[in-house]
Amino acid sequence: MDTSTSDVKPGLEDRDFPAHGAIKKALALLEAVGQAHEATLAELAEGTGLPKSTLMRLLGILVQTGFLQRTSHGHYRAGLKLWRIGASALDQGAVREGVIFVLRQLVALTAETAHYSVYEHGYSVYIESMDGLHPVRHSTAIGDMSPAYASATGKALLAWQDPSEIRRVAAASRPFTPNTLVGVDAIVGQMAKIRAEGYCVGRGEWRAGVLGIAAPVFGRTGAVVAAIGVSGPEERVEPHVESYASAVRSAARTLSMQRGAL
Repeated sequence: MDTSTSDVKPGLEDRDFPAHGAIKKALALLEAVGQAHEATLAELAEGTGLPKSTLMRLLGILVQTGFLQRTSHGHYRAGLKLWRIGASALDQGAVREGVIFVLRQLVALTAETAHYSVYEHGYSVYIESMDGLHPVRHSTAIGDMSPAYASATGKALLAWQDPSEIRRVAAASRPFTPNTLVGVDAIVGQMAKIRAEGYCVGRGEWRAGVLGIAAPVFGRTGAVVAAIGVSGPEERVEPHVESYASAVRSAARTLSMQRGAL
């Protein structure tokens, strides 16, 4: 018996596929969250026209499966799993091309490895990386993660999170090297300093002997959506911290403008 998709007739109603209606509602919900960047239950109810009881059931499933995240304020936003699906579709798109172009510029200016990361549950997740030009370099693979309180890109992401999230991450901090800053008061204070300066420098807090410099990338709503930075052996990067920081901040501004930030 031929079971190819050519036998499936167009125009079938929801009654022909019992799950069809639920799938359409879930997809509409994902689209509404993506367009809003972050939304409350009431906003999603108004935007989708779905009853709150249905919304709560769908939101629970989507959060549990990692497609959505629920913030400490009860808002909903896209989860990393949803981002990965979108990133896959954008492999040849302008967003990824723009990031790669800026990373390439950073490597050309500094000769060090350049990274592009997003925030996920207290970690910096590397979603783009470009190796430096030196034989000895600090490399990261796409998908690698580092604790947000101990790495340069992580700090650049964590500093602009909700205060309660910063304290949650800080409360769970532990040392990885003698340089790792731990404790709620110390980390909260450092995050305030990073916000004031607009960038951060990490000196061997996650990996001993590695110096990283990173800055936040803002989206059109003013929220931090990513971080970009460079890293390399401490003894090689330290003499150039000021000039490399300037290059990193310029790269972050370029990507922020591409994302529609003012």
